[in-house]
Amino acid sequence: MATKPTITITFKQLATTLIQRSERGTAILLLNDATGAPESGTNIITRVYKTVADIEESLYTEDSLSQIKKCLSYTPFEVVVISGNSTQFSDFAKAIMTVRRTGWIAFAGSETPQADLASWIKSMDKQGYTYKAVGTQKGADCKQYVYFNQSAADNNGNEVTAINYLPSLLGILAGCNITRGCTNFLCTDLSGVTEVDDIDAAISSGQLVLTNDVNGVRIVAGINSLITLNGNTATEDMQYIETVEAMNLIMDDIRDEFKNTYQGSFKNKYMNQMLFIGAVNEYFSNLAREDVLDSEFANKAEIDVELQRSAWIGTGKSEAQDWSDDKVKAMAFKRSVFVACNIKILNCMENLKFTVTME
Repeated sequence: MATKPTITITFKQLATTLIQRSERGTAILLLNDATGAPESGTNIITRVYKTVADIEESLYTEDSLSQIKKCLSYTPFEVVVISGNSTQFSDFAKAIMTVRRTGWIAFAGSETPQADLASWIKSMDKQGYTYKAVGTQKGADCKQYVYFNQSAADNNGNEVTAINYLPSLLGILAGCNITRGCTNFLCTDLSGVTEVDDIDAAISSGQLVLTNDVNGVRIVAGINSLITLNGNTATEDMQYIETVEAMNLIMDDIRDEFKNTYQGSFKNKYMNQMLFIGAVNEYFSNLAREDVLDSEFANKAEIDVELQRSAWIGTGKSEAQDWSDDKVKAMAFKRSVFVACNIKILNCMENLKFTVTME
């Protein structure tokens, strides 16, 4: 039976292997604000800003301007502002997918859309999309969703609720990108935060926690809301934002390379598969030079011999069970390319155990 082409990239982790991924600095800020909307047509408007100097201030309310500037203050690559006269997330979902294929998302100023945003992020994750979000919905249990729920005080002593601090966190998370983790990140726009009762318990339950430090307010640990682990496709390492950022980067880049260069353009044979695999391995080498992957690790992709062998056996070719690995590699299977890789993503230093012995 004929089917549409599919590209499936699955990240698994064995007991001794890290296989994960990350992102590119786009913050997508959703606002209930129709100030700049035209009198007719859709009231969902999208604008992109790189700096505060780009903002068209007459197009937003004072509160919306404040939210945008908070996000930009942490220097993400860009802030995509999607605004409209609605607090229903469904009104914004199509616009998100139209303007960006990935990015960090937050809905500022309203509790109403938080549950729907978290649900949408989880469904997108299951479909292989790499959208991520920060919000106040507890219990999302998703590697692409960050849960936050603390009140704080800004540098002028004004109270900042959790919902109103989301634009700043959005800017922080998008700004950290794959270049650094957000653990111990200094929240420069806060003078204090209301401490959680038990930091360890909060982190264990999948909550991003801020704490008061002698030098200001800092993020305790850069974690997402994932708490249900299976030791394979949902592991302890995938509870960390920077790990998932690297996973998302690799997934999107390899998927794009295959779709834009190879899919439909090259006949499926061993030599052409090796062209693709060679490109992937060179890409891994580049990531190792940029300290996304560990340069001390092999970081190698190759034809998945066992999966390709099983595919042939599944068509009735029982003799494939006795083929050598080299023959299996040479026997490209119909229209499918089976590739496996083993990579190690670098994480930032967080924990220190320093033993001092005095004689």
